[in-house]
Amino acid sequence: MLTIENSWKNIVPICGNHKERVEMVINNGPHSMFYSCPKYYPENRTKEERACNNRINLIEYRKMIDKLMGMIAEAEVNGETIDLTNFKWSSKGTEYKVLEHSGDKLYVQILNLRAMKR
Repeated sequence: MLTIENSWKNIVPICGNHKERVEMVINNGPHSMFYSCPKYYPENRTKEERACNNRINLIEYRKMIDKLMGMIAEAEVNGETIDLTNFKWSSKGTEYKVLEHSGDKLYVQILNLRAMKR
């Protein structure tokens, strides 16, 4: 079971701009840290590939974690087991979908529509 204490390391952000599962990576930006698709940077794509602008700042990432952990905590308080697989929501131009919730891992697809328009 996923615990709130381990939420940061047990949630795997997946770029929602690709058909295959591409794990997003944390980066140190000019103003703050953020998660992005690895193909955000030229060294991670071929010459023919376009840059993937999908990214999420840590404030929005934390809100995502809070939402998921709140649902899990509420289920635990009620003595229920929750499976968040296929749970979807959107917030501030970003779409989220839990691709898989198994044991202590949550794979969450993230697609920042505003960033993708750039």
